[in-house]
Amino acid sequence: MSKVADVQLPGKLIPVFEGTARIRGAYGGRGSGKTRSFALMTAVFGYRWGMSGLRGTILCGREFMYSLSESSMAEVKNAILSVDWLADYYEIGEKYIRSRDGNITYTFAGMRRSLDSIKSQSRILIAWVDEAESVSGRAWDILMPTVREVNSEVWITYNPESKYSATHERFRANPPKDSKIVSMNYKDNPWFPEVLERTRLED
Repeated sequence: MSKVADVQLPGKLIPVFEGTARIRGAYGGRGSGKTRSFALMTAVFGYRWGMSGLRGTILCGREFMYSLSESSMAEVKNAILSVDWLADYYEIGEKYIRSRDGNITYTFAGMRRSLDSIKSQSRILIAWVDEAESVSGRAWDILMPTVREVNSEVWITYNPESKYSATHERFRANPPKDSKIVSMNYKDNPWFPEVLERTRLED
């Protein structure tokens, strides 16, 4: 028997996560809800795959990450704990996140220092790169063919700064055919926090 479960997303991101895609992404200003939404959806996709019996890894990367405190782990943990059925499915420790059935495991890595170890990883189902603006062309050249499981995906979120960045050139100037990437700003986030609204008005 199939089950239907709801999660809350900014409306502009709903088409990004519908259907199939090799690349899913969002770029734009701070406070748009990009990072939290993508963190949440890694867990949703992991749940869906794990419950179907698929085993694999969700890789969460940033260009610079020298410790877990600088990774996306806190965002993923908070997202999982905000949804009861995800909290029931995943086991969360101080330094790990994994599904209780053993099918889905999260890995956190810095792209700048861990490219060789990323190349050696197998069964990556999703590679989500947050703060992707500064990711080098070499890092993308290594990551893309590393994520090679059937129906595997690469997700990107970032605040754009330069049209000359490797991320801009690869995903905005020349977006891949099988991609769903949108621009997100604070107006697109229905949960834009009051503290950021005050900061915005004072800026």
